[in-house]
Amino acid sequence: MAAFVVDEIFINISRFFFVENIERIRNYCFDKNKKDVLAMMLQEKATFGPVSNWTSETLDQVDRFIFFLPTTSMKQINKSLMTVERMERLFQSQRLWEKSAFGAICQQNRDMAEVDGMFANQQFMLQYFLGVLGIGVLPKLALVPSCSNVRATLPSAWAVDSLTSMAADHFSNCLEAIGQDPNFQPGELTLLLGKVKQIYGPASALTPKVIQQLGRIATQFTSDELQKLKLNDLAAVTALGRIKTWTSRQLSVLYAAVLNSTKLTGSDLDASTLVALGYGICGIKASEIPAMNPVEFSKSVRWVGLLRLDCTEEQLGALAKLLTHSLAFGPVSSWGSEVFIEIGGIAAGLEDFVLSSLAKEQIEGLTPLAISMIPPQKFSVVFSQDHMRMFSYEQGAALTSNQLKSLNSLQQTALSMVLTSWEDKPADFRGRSAGIPLRPIPFQVLSSLLLVSLFTH
Repeated sequence: MAAFVVDEIFINISRFFFVENIERIRNYCFDKNKKDVLAMMLQEKATFGPVSNWTSETLDQVDRFIFFLPTTSMKQINKSLMTVERMERLFQSQRLWEKSAFGAICQQNRDMAEVDGMFANQQFMLQYFLGVLGIGVLPKLALVPSCSNVRATLPSAWAVDSLTSMAADHFSNCLEAIGQDPNFQPGELTLLLGKVKQIYGPASALTPKVIQQLGRIATQFTSDELQKLKLNDLAAVTALGRIKTWTSRQLSVLYAAVLNSTKLTGSDLDASTLVALGYGICGIKASEIPAMNPVEFSKSVRWVGLLRLDCTEEQLGALAKLLTHSLAFGPVSSWGSEVFIEIGGIAAGLEDFVLSSLAKEQIEGLTPLAISMIPPQKFSVVFSQDHMRMFSYEQGAALTSNQLKSLNSLQQTALSMVLTSWEDKPADFRGRSAGIPLRPIPFQVLSSLLLVSLFTH
């Protein structure tokens, strides 16, 4: 009910107060419903009035909230006000907020629908006011951006034809920013790769420095092109290893390309190379993993274990088993919670009977990532309701929707107790609790509470 009451307070706040304090309100986090309410409030007579009447001063006040407006309202903004410089400032304002303390936490709690909705509005605004939206090919009068234009906004907000029409030096200077943008579609990445080849030549001619900057553009290489990349430079391998969207086939080819370029075998790979491989570790066949050096892998697992690896169950199981080697961490029965914390997500690959035999201290060491990576059917088998009662709030909250569906009623009850119950223990008000477990507050609720505090002062 708290969230409902807060929404009601928010909807009914004084419009005068809203306008007077909008600069402070812009700092806070809003869910989808509140963004829609804000968009409505911005256009009321008691605030800023119809969008068609907005002035340059109005846009300065509204600032990043402009991205909350529906596209039908955006179209009503006077086009003479929406210069490239103005739009750059709006994008920069949104970016600065996302990097702020509030913004960074808020971003972590957004679902993909919200993320996609924000991007769609940003892209629409930029392309609509540049006059290129929906044309499909670059019109003669459309603006071809400079590198500074691209950096100041968002690469994927520009029409891909505009980007591929950039001067070679501007495109090259912005290649890394373009490659790191998560919003490009595969077809757009293919066109961008074509521009890269036009400037630098075929895959076999690309230098390590260029490979480092490609980002997601590299995912459009064919298998033959991936095999021809020069990957004897650790920085280049690291750049490709950070990419999460490789297919299983590409991962296999990428791993083979690294071995071919370095003239190494799987057993030769040291910790630095394994860390550099990153997601590329899933390109190693399960049958080849036992031949890897257990000492080097145990050194690398502190970083590899932080990744949500898209390995098969067999691959993840083989990686986990490698850590039980006497030269690594030894048998699981001897592991303390610190080992489970160190190996992170790799713990999800431990065999069923091993996971079901874990002691309380060991369960406490399982990271939320490891919990979420255990296949649903396996999870429901290895963790009884007694095991689940040992979970922390963070561990319980990490369960995926598919894992939740696999639980029986007893397991669901145990999880519910973990997520909702508070132990009746005395609190030490000198600065810390003597027994009350901490529970994270949903950030949008916290932000709403801050708004309530703001409205009452």
